[in-house]
Amino acid sequence: MTTADELLALWPDPHGIAARARSRRDAWRAGTIRIEAAPSHDIPEHAARIDGDVVAPLPAWPKAADLREGDRIVVHVDADPAARDRFARWLVELAAAELPACSVAPCARTAAGLHPLWCIAAARLVLPPHVLVEARHDLVGIRVAQIALGFGADAITGPIAPARGLPLCGVSRPDEHTLAGLSTLVRHAGLHPQPRTA
Repeated sequence: MTTADELLALWPDPHGIAARARSRRDAWRAGTIRIEAAPSHDIPEHAARIDGDVVAPLPAWPKAADLREGDRIVVHVDADPAARDRFARWLVELAAAELPACSVAPCARTAAGLHPLWCIAAARLVLPPHVLVEARHDLVGIRVAQIALGFGADAITGPIAPARGLPLCGVSRPDEHTLAGLSTLVRHAGLHPQPRTA
């Protein structure tokens, strides 16, 4: 099992952590990436639980005992060394427990280069395969979410815009936030999109 210190040692090696996280993900998922709708919301102060269209703020990052089957947890991780250290130790603590099938979506309020990508890769390296690691395109940005696929993200999630058509022709004209657009981003990363509608 990867330790918190090992995760932190990979901070200055984005290529190394990306390769390890991607390899781990692909061993389980064979290059298949889930695309799933999630309600739009602001980055939480600490964390939030998403239940359908309801976003419930949490007072802290949840402990393993607080997680339920099907939970979708968004975690705000500040872009500073102390927060990275706390996040790495939280991930290792979660991984040591028996976790239900759920998902974790790390994000940050500040644009900090590789920080959100390291958070996603660290989560994928430590958490078991039944815990999905989401790249929220609305919270980290559409381009960072696509790059996050190379850092081990299992899913691209966030609000999905309805498909649009050209007047009179019925020809699809997807933008990046439609199901077709997000699927194209996944294919351009060399992976296979798996839209989840339910």
